[in-house]
Amino acid sequence: MKKEKTGRNDPCPCGSGKKYKKCCLLQDSLADELKTTGLPKEVVNYFNEQKRKDVLWKREYGDVRPIIHSDFKGNKFVAIGNQLCYSDKWKTFPDFLVNYAAGVLGGDWGNSEIKKPLSERHPIMQWYDGMCRYQQTYSTKHENGLYSCLPNGDYEAFLHLAYDLYILRHHNSLQEVVVRRLKDKKKFQGARYELFVAATCIRAGYDLEYEDETDVTKKHPEFLGTHRETGQVIHVEAKSRQRPGILGFKGEKQKTEWKAGVRGLLRDALHKAREHPYVIFIDLNLPPLTEDIIENSLKNELNRTVDSVCANDDKDRFNLIVFTNHPHPYGDKDAPDPRGDTMMIFPKNPHIVPDYPDAIIDIFYAAQKYRNIPNFFPE
Repeated sequence: MKKEKTGRNDPCPCGSGKKYKKCCLLQDSLADELKTTGLPKEVVNYFNEQKRKDVLWKREYGDVRPIIHSDFKGNKFVAIGNQLCYSDKWKTFPDFLVNYAAGVLGGDWGNSEIKKPLSERHPIMQWYDGMCRYQQTYSTKHENGLYSCLPNGDYEAFLHLAYDLYILRHHNSLQEVVVRRLKDKKKFQGARYELFVAATCIRAGYDLEYEDETDVTKKHPEFLGTHRETGQVIHVEAKSRQRPGILGFKGEKQKTEWKAGVRGLLRDALHKAREHPYVIFIDLNLPPLTEDIIENSLKNELNRTVDSVCANDDKDRFNLIVFTNHPHPYGDKDAPDPRGDTMMIFPKNPHIVPDYPDAIIDIFYAAQKYRNIPNFFPE
């Protein structure tokens, strides 16, 4: 029997879980177009291969600009936005990221932190210390001279911070005020989560426009996002739940706390002024979650919290709430990083209906790509 043609809104045959138009449609369309051009077969195959790589890249890492790099006279050159960095020591992309983060944060700041006792250092420099110690103890050297290991929580926390800094700079969206807040221990937790949210929206295909922080006449979300493909405009807010002993917050770390307790954060987010569809990110900051905890208690709590906070509203004042849990700080220093989780809640009756709902859903998919970082420079 003749195979029916895949519809634009059908599930993609590749099994990614996304709609065909959001996945392999462009690749397949290009292949059909090139067949009619009369170009040599090897040229058609080359373009198809490049398009295939582009589709796979976006499926793995989101809609971020490709890594721009080159080798010259023993040095690796990497372009980040309007910057150009180089070194003769970068063999892998994580090598570059570690060095890049140090450059963004500043050598003087890093050296001043290293002089302090470990317990008094900034969380970033505690991660750096834990990462280096773990690598020295558990890395395996291979025949090609490279080292590898299953990263622990400190390694993952530092590397993902570096990658988010890279993504924002590569898309000309890294503000110096964000870097200053990252280096301030009192402001670090909120700034780190805002950085993650901004990088997630870039992964989802959005360009960012930050709100005027000097305008104190009204409460406003973190930034405005414009979807590059559809033009869908959204407002985005980021909230992070503080926990004792985590990310520089005073107190003793708890490893068996499963209650989200985000009612106040959600209420504050919903009271911010905006005139576009609204996406709220909330960092739960809990210990590692099991499927049993998520299904039997956490999901119910989050749904009850949203219903309670929105109970007096005629229509829901949000279009998507993304709950994330990245439990890097809870991991054992000598064990691989614990897994994280991402959950979402959609409104039942939104106050503002987006023109392109798929552009909103893309944000949730992008949040799930948080742990995806290239290991090597692409060919």
